[in-house]
Amino acid sequence: MGLATFDMNQIENEAAATAAKHVANMLQRPDQLEKVDKYMQRELRKKASVDGVLKTAMQTQLDGVQTGLCQLEAALNEIKEINKDIQEIKESLKMVPELVENLYALKIESKEHSQCSAALENLEHILNIPKSVQDALDMINEGKLLAAHQSLAILEHSRDDLLYEMHKLANQSPTDKNMLKHYFSDVEKLSEEISKQLWLILRRTLNSVRKEPKNNCRPKQWRNKAFEVLKQSVLERIEGNQFEDRSGHKMWLVTHLEMTRQIIVEDLRVVKSACVPCFPPKYEIFEKYVKMYHECLSGHLQELIGNSLEDNEYISLLTWISGYGSTEMLGHPDLNIDVTKLPPLLEKHVIQSLENQYLYNVKKNYQDWMKNALSTDVKDWNHHEGPDEDESGYFHTQLPLIMYNMLDQHLQVAQTVDKELVNRMMLLSFEEVLEFTRLYEEAIMMYRSKHFEDRSIVKYFTSYMIATANNCLQFCEFADKLRIRYSKDLTAISKNAEIIFRRTIEAFLKLILLVLKCLREELFMDLSSNLNEVMTRTWFLSGNQIVDTIHATLDDYGSDYTHLLPENFNLLITDVMNWIAINYIYAVLQKRMSFKSYEERKQAAEKMCEEGKILQQLFQRAPFNKRLNSIVKKRSYYDGKITLEEFLKKYSPIQTSVCIF
Repeated sequence: MGLATFDMNQIENEAAATAAKHVANMLQRPDQLEKVDKYMQRELRKKASVDGVLKTAMQTQLDGVQTGLCQLEAALNEIKEINKDIQEIKESLKMVPELVENLYALKIESKEHSQCSAALENLEHILNIPKSVQDALDMINEGKLLAAHQSLAILEHSRDDLLYEMHKLANQSPTDKNMLKHYFSDVEKLSEEISKQLWLILRRTLNSVRKEPKNNCRPKQWRNKAFEVLKQSVLERIEGNQFEDRSGHKMWLVTHLEMTRQIIVEDLRVVKSACVPCFPPKYEIFEKYVKMYHECLSGHLQELIGNSLEDNEYISLLTWISGYGSTEMLGHPDLNIDVTKLPPLLEKHVIQSLENQYLYNVKKNYQDWMKNALSTDVKDWNHHEGPDEDESGYFHTQLPLIMYNMLDQHLQVAQTVDKELVNRMMLLSFEEVLEFTRLYEEAIMMYRSKHFEDRSIVKYFTSYMIATANNCLQFCEFADKLRIRYSKDLTAISKNAEIIFRRTIEAFLKLILLVLKCLREELFMDLSSNLNEVMTRTWFLSGNQIVDTIHATLDDYGSDYTHLLPENFNLLITDVMNWIAINYIYAVLQKRMSFKSYEERKQAAEKMCEEGKILQQLFQRAPFNKRLNSIVKKRSYYDGKITLEEFLKKYSPIQTSVCIF
């Protein structure tokens, strides 16, 4: 008990430490305190879910224990019953020796009765031996050897029965046995006569065949008729299990195919275990049944296809056909049928047609589902609530996960058919996702235009643009995950699928740049007026007012940008830093302010250097180079030109035509 208590205390302590660490990770920024209620509700839902799982597991364990106890109790009762029956059998067996002695006289009478019975059964043949022998000889002379042989077999059977009964007698008499053999001596002569005729016919085989050719086919053809009847019964077994149709049950085809599978496996198991001994080996009845089921099933499936399938019925049939040779059907251990020795269940062009129709339906479903998913996501952009946030604080929506689950589900289904269909499904999926990027871009541009027309309408523009950029990156990760997961089952992913995959990734990366551009434009709209004041007389005389405003604006937007995934954050911040650096350089090159003296030039350079430090503290790794100060301080045009050219290489948007040196 002490050890158990110690373990529980240790577990509780570890759980408390983990929870504290988890809470600390979630509440790293002051703005996250506003979402404590949201976090609490999410954790409570998780806790309720885990509690439900634990309760279910405990209930399952208890049910299992209860079932086991009931089975043990039932086994104990059965053992007691068996012991009771064994004791009764032992008591009954004690009476057997006494019964043997009492029934000895009956045993003797039974033997005598058996002998008399055999004599009576053969009495007719015994009395008619001379006549039967003569009739058989007449048949031989007439060439009716089969009828003569039948009569001989009856006589020999009667003789052998009588000899056997005499052999069972305790006191055998050689005289009686010799007398019986003498009485049946004509039977031996009859046998010799039949054999002579047979040997004569065999010696004359070729002549007989030439003179009396006869049709070697059986006139009634009963064997063929028997197989026709068996095949008809097989067809009735297959067609007779279709109890529903599409109008009565949506899953009618799945039910029908499963029933067909069970019937075929069970019927062939019965044939292999019970029917084979009932037919001559040359009939090869099991192989015949397999062929009949295969042919009837092929015809029935073609009839189903001819009646037109719908929606998921195509993939249901394709999946069922792909498992035809598996251990669930003809490859069952009790059957062990080699499907490769059978003709195709359906011709290749029929399978190809089914796959084409299935992919066509999937394509239509993809288009509808993607449009609906995007429409739902776009509606959320205009809500009065921000996007979802993961545990690390990154914004996102459910769109990438919905798309991934949709694609993954169809690829998993294609895997149940064959690798070729997986390849075609992957190509189709990437093509539709590529088309989706076009719709996604249109939605983003419409959202951007709506926002910049009146920035007061859309409240969470920045947040949803951040979520969209993160979504695009997540799309790339999901696409690569799908490619790796399903291409490993193929010898090599098709060249077309690989090209479409790369184009899809490039399209999402372009979308990321587009979304980041929208975010940058929003920031630039707020900063442009302040940056236009740089290197003006107002800026020169205003102290740090302008840079403080720029710093505050960047800091405000930066708190939003922290919800970007690291890759997107680095792209945006680098772009923003370059843009600010370019604007400061433009301010220098456009000669917005004329310096009255070298001292003013020096003060302006020092002011820019100070502002650079302020911004550098904000960006930490700001590309705003300290060497910018050297351009302003240069007295020589040549020296300034060399330094400026180095800046122009780094910040390519700047044109040398604006150079003032």
